[in-house]
Amino acid sequence: MSSALNRPSLNPSPSSSRSRPYGRTVPATQLAPKAQEAYHEPPPPIPAKQLHHTTQRPPLPNIPAGYAQTRYVNMLLALDDIPQMFNIMASFFTWILLAGFVLFPGTFTSLQQQQLAGVEAQLLDVVSNIPLYVIAWICTGIGGVGMIWLWWRWQRNYVWIVNRIFVPGLLNSLAGVISVLSNIYGVQHGTYSTTSESAIIVTVAVAVVCGCLILLYQFWLLRNIKKEHNREVGVEHAGEHGEGVLVNERK
Repeated sequence: MSSALNRPSLNPSPSSSRSRPYGRTVPATQLAPKAQEAYHEPPPPIPAKQLHHTTQRPPLPNIPAGYAQTRYVNMLLALDDIPQMFNIMASFFTWILLAGFVLFPGTFTSLQQQQLAGVEAQLLDVVSNIPLYVIAWICTGIGGVGMIWLWWRWQRNYVWIVNRIFVPGLLNSLAGVISVLSNIYGVQHGTYSTTSESAIIVTVAVAVVCGCLILLYQFWLLRNIKKEHNREVGVEHAGEHGEGVLVNERK
C-alpha cells in the first residue's frame, strides 16, 4: 500500500503551466511566441457595391511566381465583378441603335418615274412614312444615349467598354451605312432625298466616332497598360488552345 501511494501519478491534472526538467516551470503562454506573432487579423471584406464602382481590387494573397497585380490584370479580373445586367443593357443599346438605322430606308421617297422631272424635286423633300421616321429617330436616340451612359459608368475599364460598346457600335453603324446606301442606289437610283441625307450623316457619324474611340482605347491606352504589365510580369501569349503561356518571366 505504501509503494502504491508513493508512486507518481500518470495523469497529472491540467494547469496553466507546464513543467520542464530540473524542476523549472514555464507558463504555457511563453512556449509558442512565434505562433502568436505569426497570426494577423484578416482585413475586413469590401462590400460588393463598392467593388462595382471601381476596378481597384484589394491585394491578392499568395500570388504565384510569374504573376503580379498590375492595372491590366485588375481590369481583366473586374470583368467578373460587373453585373450581368450591364452586359445585357450594352447588347440592347447597340441593337436598338442598329434597329433605328435599319428603319431609316423605309422612310425614303421612291422615285420610280424619272420622267416626272418637276415632281421629282418635290418628292425629294417628302417623308413617305412619318411615324416610321419618328420611330427610327427614337430608336437611334435611345441607343446612342444608352451607349454614352454605359461608357461613362464603366469608363475605368477599357477592356469592357471596347468589347461591349465601341466594337458593336462600329459594326452596327457600318451595317446601317450599307443599308442606307443600298436603298439610295437601289430604290432611288442614286438620288439623295432629305431623309436619306440625314440617315447617311447619322450612320457615318456614329461609325466614325466609334472607330476613333477604338483607335484611342485599343491602340493607345490599352497598349500602354499592356506594356506596363509586360515589364512587371513578362510577355504572355495565348498558347495553342488559349491556355496562356508566359514566354519571358520577369524576376
